[in-house]
Amino acid sequence: MQEDLGRYGGWALITGAATGLGKAFAQEIAAAGVSCVLVGLDGDRLRDVAQDLEETHGVSCRYLELDLTTSDALDRIAALTADIPIGLLVNNAGIACGGAFATRSPEVLRRTVELNCLVPVSLTRAFLPPMLERDRGGIIVVSSLMAFLSAPQEATYCATKAFGLHFGEALWGELRGTGVDVITVCPGGMRTEFFAKDGVRADDCARLMKVSAPPERIARLTLRNLGRKPTVTPIGAFLLRSLTRFAPRRTAIWIVDQIMGRLARFT
Repeated sequence: MQEDLGRYGGWALITGAATGLGKAFAQEIAAAGVSCVLVGLDGDRLRDVAQDLEETHGVSCRYLELDLTTSDALDRIAALTADIPIGLLVNNAGIACGGAFATRSPEVLRRTVELNCLVPVSLTRAFLPPMLERDRGGIIVVSSLMAFLSAPQEATYCATKAFGLHFGEALWGELRGTGVDVITVCPGGMRTEFFAKDGVRADDCARLMKVSAPPERIARLTLRNLGRKPTVTPIGAFLLRSLTRFAPRRTAIWIVDQIMGRLARFT
């Protein structure tokens, strides 16, 4: 049964919508009868997703090939959505830069912080006031299990996802009773292109994909709990998240380092 996402009014804006979790969100939202604005880096894939959603679910779609870290990104999104209300904002776009911190490109590190932190703040600031004026809306922040775990080889990513977790949870508390729902989702591994883009070796990627969750499951879990919980974590990720509650920080970091070392070696 699809969630009643029409209660938020207007269209959904989904970042990172060409593949993976963003695409899964778009499919679930369109299946609920909500028209979608899709933003991402791969214009061909965005076009294919938009056409599929329109043909399968009878919704309208707009798409925009865009690097969200460029100086005019917000203006281009504003121009694309000027004539439509955005009732549901999915802050999904994000990147990682796994490997030894001292060897990572300064530009990639900067872009990781900007895309994972500044972009969702800017988009939320742009679309929240109209939601408050209409007294309805929904905001989704995609964080990660890594928001709870200080994982060696993923220092910048962990830090940015912790930012997203606190940003989303604080907004949930701030907006309670306003008609605008907020939820932060903290998935673990998913069957997406994330591991390969993060620099994980090909043989480790294949092994990780076997034990990771389908992105469609994460999207459904998030949408089902929007308006009900401030944060949602899949059960498998929740168990590892609990490590930080019962183990001293230095022990938790060592355990995570051992797990990561066995699961993911970086190129």
